[in-house]
Amino acid sequence: MMKKNLTVFALAALALTACSTQQADEQPNKRDLIERVLDQSKAPDVIPAAFFHHFPDKFGPKAVEEHFAFFKATNNDILKVQYETLPPKWEIKTAEDFAKVQELTEDYFEPQLKVIEELAKQQKDSALIIPTVYSPLLILHQAAGKEVDEVIKQNPAAAEPAFEKLAKSIATYIRAARERGADGFYVSSHGGNVEFFGQDSEVWTKYLRKWDKYISEVADSVAPLNILHICGGEYKDLDAWADYPGTIINLPEFDVKKLRHAQEVFKRPILGGLDHRGVLINGTLEELLAHVDTVLTEGPQNLILGANCTVPDSTSSERLRAVVDYVHNWRQTHKK
Repeated sequence: MMKKNLTVFALAALALTACSTQQADEQPNKRDLIERVLDQSKAPDVIPAAFFHHFPDKFGPKAVEEHFAFFKATNNDILKVQYETLPPKWEIKTAEDFAKVQELTEDYFEPQLKVIEELAKQQKDSALIIPTVYSPLLILHQAAGKEVDEVIKQNPAAAEPAFEKLAKSIATYIRAARERGADGFYVSSHGGNVEFFGQDSEVWTKYLRKWDKYISEVADSVAPLNILHICGGEYKDLDAWADYPGTIINLPEFDVKKLRHAQEVFKRPILGGLDHRGVLINGTLEELLAHVDTVLTEGPQNLILGANCTVPDSTSSERLRAVVDYVHNWRQTHKK
């Protein structure tokens, strides 16, 4: 449950750390750009933009270097740290096998935490450091394969202790990452598989949803800015996630009318507007920028332009940079 006004809380907390002394002719600090979008009463003068993909190196100095190089090359307004920690492998063929799942300690996440810590040391004054976290269900998929869903469906009560252990593992990671310099978290909800169980099913509503939502609640309790990402899937109603905490909402949708509806329902800024496998990667640059015009003209007022999911790794930084720079100048070049 949200116990506070997220926008007010986020604005106040970010103001403590954002660089506030700007020269009149400078582009605002990237932390400031995101802060301004949180104000739902008006459209920001400069529209932020951010795109994300995975990197060849998962941990260590090369991972830090690749994250930073992509951030600089694209001119992104958020430095998102990818989640790459894999759980142990657990063979789960029967309900009894869920007992194999163990809670993970902070030490287990140490390689990932070191990447966050180093990026925060280098960039915290100029960019928001936002690590990704996964849902308990997605981590269980990594550990046991997606065929585990059939076992869950047969006996969700037996599976719930495993969800709880994994949720508490992620909570440990969130708290440790915050101590290492994370400003907030990109919280991925449920791993994109709710359609298998059914959005109104007991499996989802009674057993899965509470531990899925728990991750957002933990992030909300320790950090001022969190992005709720609802993974792609077939949904009856995305409004059902409106009670999840999250300062910014990133939906699987990219239709501008649906995004405007979401901003009205969630009452929070939207990250998105582009299909991560559509014109963003397949169209000419002219087609892409024309589509961006449509999104910014007809979409939500408080938008961080981005994609509905992680873009393919093959997407060139130069192409993304062209979009980001275009968006930054859009209010000035499209004055009525």
